[in-house]
Amino acid sequence: MNLKARLKVLIITPRVVASALLAMLILLSLNSPLEAQTVLQGYASDETLQKGMLVTAKKSDQAKVEAVTDKTVTDLKGVVADSNDSPVTLSDGEKKVFVATQGTYEVLVSNENGSIKPGDLISVSSLAGIAMKANETQGVVLGRAVGEFAGASDSIGKTTAKDGRTVAFGRIQVDIGIGKNPIQKNPESNKVPQALQKLADSVAEKPVDALRIYLGLAVILVTTIVAGTTLFSGVRSAIISLGRNPLSKNVILRGMIQVVLVSLIVFITGLFGVYLLIKL
Repeated sequence: MNLKARLKVLIITPRVVASALLAMLILLSLNSPLEAQTVLQGYASDETLQKGMLVTAKKSDQAKVEAVTDKTVTDLKGVVADSNDSPVTLSDGEKKVFVATQGTYEVLVSNENGSIKPGDLISVSSLAGIAMKANETQGVVLGRAVGEFAGASDSIGKTTAKDGRTVAFGRIQVDIGIGKNPIQKNPESNKVPQALQKLADSVAEKPVDALRIYLGLAVILVTTIVAGTTLFSGVRSAIISLGRNPLSKNVILRGMIQVVLVSLIVFITGLFGVYLLIKL
């Protein structure tokens, strides 16, 4: 083997080895999923919060947290966890309430909305800081249940819900991923044809309320009428003028083209206005 060939082997071989090692690391990472949450954020609190309670930031002081309620669920921040539940915690001496915002942690749940099974969506119950099985009326969910809770021998206590019913509560593992409830049914969507609602939602890339949709339809209707009337009148006048004075054909055609352009501009402007109305 000559010198040039040896040098080529020496250069290529480390690259091949490095590529193989990288491929092995990728495969190992795919087969061994890591915990999504590795850091717990510390907060202060003016109330006693138990492990597993759902919390939100206090409006008057964002450095403090308090138990979330069904009225503050849109500001849901996370779940109270033990400092030993994560290898890394961010806190100072006064911030002793640790909040998990992602990952699998124990959550206080009740059977207010029925038994909980693995895979069920979890949201906030009527009891401050306690979760329950989500239904179609809630806009925000905490995540999905990993464990199950029936409210019998697996309960750690009982209390009274807002409607007067006695409910049991306990702790289960929940895969936390705060977000919009995928099974929520928007009452406003019942007022709009499903195809129209889907079209508006796809254009806006978010749910669009019925008022915006119907305002957009009104704008399109008015724009279409104005553009159509302008186009019809311009073309009709041009044809009549051309019949009366064939010698002015070029001038009449130029005017007709201008009318067509004006109509298109009006229509496109209307469509753009509808887009902004739905999008913003």
